[in-house]
Amino acid sequence: MPDPDLPTHVSMTGAEALVHMLHHLGIRDVFGLASGKLSPLFKALSEREDMRFTGVRHEASAAFMASGIAASTGRIALCLGETGPGGLNLLSALGGAWANHLPVLAITSSNPSAIMHPHRGGFSSTDNEALYRHLTTWNARVTIGERLPELLHRALREALSGRPGPVHLDIPTEILGGTYRYSRAELDAPMARFMGRPPAPHAQDVAQVVDLLRKAKRPLIVAGGGVARSGPEACARLVALLDRIGCPGVTTQMGLGVIPQDHPQCLGQGGFVGGSAVVEALQQADLVLAFGCRFSSFMWVDGPPQWDDRPDRKLVQIDIDPAALGQTLPLTIGLTSDAGLAIDALLQALEGIALSPSPDWLPGLMASRDAYRDSIALHAIEGRMHPGALAQGIARHIGPDDLVTFDGGHTSFWSNEFTPALAARTRFHEPGMSHLGFGLPAALAMAGAHPDKRVFCLTGDGAFGFTLQELDTARRYGLKVITIIHNNASWGVIRAAQRKHGFEIGTDLEGTDYAAIARAFGCHGERLERLEDLDVVMARALAAETSVVIDAQVGWAPHPMFATFGRSTANRL
Repeated sequence: MPDPDLPTHVSMTGAEALVHMLHHLGIRDVFGLASGKLSPLFKALSEREDMRFTGVRHEASAAFMASGIAASTGRIALCLGETGPGGLNLLSALGGAWANHLPVLAITSSNPSAIMHPHRGGFSSTDNEALYRHLTTWNARVTIGERLPELLHRALREALSGRPGPVHLDIPTEILGGTYRYSRAELDAPMARFMGRPPAPHAQDVAQVVDLLRKAKRPLIVAGGGVARSGPEACARLVALLDRIGCPGVTTQMGLGVIPQDHPQCLGQGGFVGGSAVVEALQQADLVLAFGCRFSSFMWVDGPPQWDDRPDRKLVQIDIDPAALGQTLPLTIGLTSDAGLAIDALLQALEGIALSPSPDWLPGLMASRDAYRDSIALHAIEGRMHPGALAQGIARHIGPDDLVTFDGGHTSFWSNEFTPALAARTRFHEPGMSHLGFGLPAALAMAGAHPDKRVFCLTGDGAFGFTLQELDTARRYGLKVITIIHNNASWGVIRAAQRKHGFEIGTDLEGTDYAAIARAFGCHGERLERLEDLDVVMARALAAETSVVIDAQVGWAPHPMFATFGRSTANRL
């Protein structure tokens, strides 16, 4: 009930109203770079001690950080970009949130409308609404100050409903600084007022899925990011469904940890990166049950999918977004549903139902999985550590509840292999856009949001170079992340491809001392050359009070699934 002693309307600047609503709606994390046209917004933020602003050294890092909050908590965070270059920098990393369906709110400023539409030659002028249109779920320019509450509510609803994604508001400087009359009821509207309930599956669709399961001899469960977003209870029930059916399970890159990697029915993590047994299962399954999975190229084990490549395979896809159903592969049944609600419905419908998968199906795949893992040789390479051996050694120091970002080309593959994901939202890749440089900023944001957890960034030397300046941010805000660089002194994947075709250009990264760079930023830095020194170096890293960079000297070794990776996006009609 509204307080009768308070006025029904209040006059505030656009920036004050915006910050009031953000706080009221539970948005506490803001990332950006101090800038002129956003000054009214920064002034309003400075007056709120219970909202955490992190000032970055490049706007792309602000979007990576907001994405890190979304990936690790499911909460929405705000990232900011100044007019012109600030908004352009922000957009470059916001593409990752778009490709990975992470709810992020981006706000840009722009020059005064009087010199913008049409453009009259003002410096740093960009049409941000047009620029952001194709990399956001929803996007608008605020042209009337009084409509700011309506448009913010619309943006958050679009970001969090159905298939999540980033949204963008461009707010000209005169709207941020102008004073307007707002309804208190509108300023204080709860999130529930403009958010709907997640959809549940229809009973007849569930009955059809149960009938397919009764007939299946080689069933397979694929768990995607939609299960992780449904929460830990949904993940636990997914494992219960896996046990109930008695079939193998695979996670996608966004579903790392939904099925614990040490579960006896887990074939592998992260799509085909999880190993040859994953490929075998996807090729041979007669029924694939996919929850919250969009079938990105990390699932394309035979190259780009064709509509007629497996007419004998039944595919059931469950996704909260109806537009995702059948988008990549032909479906037997498509269910528009929250993943957790669909899992609950299937578990209930399977009570008392006899299932009879082939007795050789699961044991045969588990044997293939074990043989694949045993076949990986981790010998030193020309006096340098094998990247897999380094990843395996690092994993001994990482607990199941620690948070870990994977960044870089082959570094992500080797880390995915040897850094077990035993719970959802503990291991994070940026698979959709694969934007290098995601790892450190996202890890720093996670360190701020999860002060009770240890946070690691496992990255390549090339990837680290994109955002190493955020070590300064780590020092300024007292954020601790332990970064281990797989330093093979090259753009390794690109160099290998070039050499295969008889040339090499621009791939050498020899001679950079990343440990010295870390120390120059006020962090702890060490160089690691021998695997036998890892435990001592890690002990010092864990004891350090600042962020840490371990510059680990590794050789180049192609991951066993490298060939499958190459085929996944090969040109094929």
